[in-house]
Amino acid sequence: MTLHPVADELLFRDSAADDPRLGSLVKTGTLDDARSLKPTVALIGLPDDRGIVAGSGRAGAAAGPTALRRIFYKMTLGDHDELRGCVLFDAGDVALAPTVEETHAHAETAVSELLSTGARVVLLGGGHDGAYASQAALLASLPPEARGSVVNVDAHLDVRPLKDGTIITSGTAFRRLADRFGARLKLVELASQPQVTASAHRWFLEQRGDVVQSLPELRTHAHGVGAAMRSALSAAAWATTVGVSLCLDSVRAADAPGVSAPQPDGLSAAEFLEVAQAAGEHRQVRVLDVVELSPPFDHDGRTARLAALAVWRFCAATVR
Repeated sequence: MTLHPVADELLFRDSAADDPRLGSLVKTGTLDDARSLKPTVALIGLPDDRGIVAGSGRAGAAAGPTALRRIFYKMTLGDHDELRGCVLFDAGDVALAPTVEETHAHAETAVSELLSTGARVVLLGGGHDGAYASQAALLASLPPEARGSVVNVDAHLDVRPLKDGTIITSGTAFRRLADRFGARLKLVELASQPQVTASAHRWFLEQRGDVVQSLPELRTHAHGVGAAMRSALSAAAWATTVGVSLCLDSVRAADAPGVSAPQPDGLSAAEFLEVAQAAGEHRQVRVLDVVELSPPFDHDGRTARLAALAVWRFCAATVR
């Protein structure tokens, strides 16, 4: 397993003493360094969009981790020092293996190592198929009798079978997790959209006893999307641990144009940030994915800024 270190150009190291930026505070290095540091939050990139292309999506998300970091590390600790107590570590990017399956295996190993430090791990994608690796690492870390829950915030359910029985696509992550972990895994799907969701896929989840709240259903929550996310996390309290996967195509294209599958309707930027914050507040959440940022299609970098701010809000809520 090889990890490529974060490029120095992405780290805003020369910030002023009275205006420190995250790039001047984040620690980088090897997994051994992470074990010594015991970070609060550890970031790792998976710059792979082969799963998107295999599913007939448009390429570009391989550049997502770099674009997100470029924004994130220029951010401050907050005007109330919200991130002052957050020890950040960036493990770099998982090197791509010849196949997507091998790459996921390497990413799963790396995330497992980071989780063993006690950190919450943020996976920066890349295609949403990479969520299989991060969430599998979390679930595999549990004792055999323990159960875990994964909350997927996405326009798509991503429970497609492998294409032609063998090919991993960006829509297969949660089907692969369900097949591997069976009844030990509870899936919660939020903000799916009916026009991009097959009834067979919803039926698959319902037969498993999983939860699906489409975007129209989510909007009926009396106190808004953030409250609906908190309710979903509370309902997952029976699980020993929880993972959250945020796909940027859950956000309307006006706020997030830089994705592989833009949607005219979706969560607002503010709602997406509420969801990220709710994930940070919930103490059982150990893994957060932020995926499908596709810089070639990102007008004015607005999607990268939203993705970076989601990670910032998650980190701030973690140390609150």
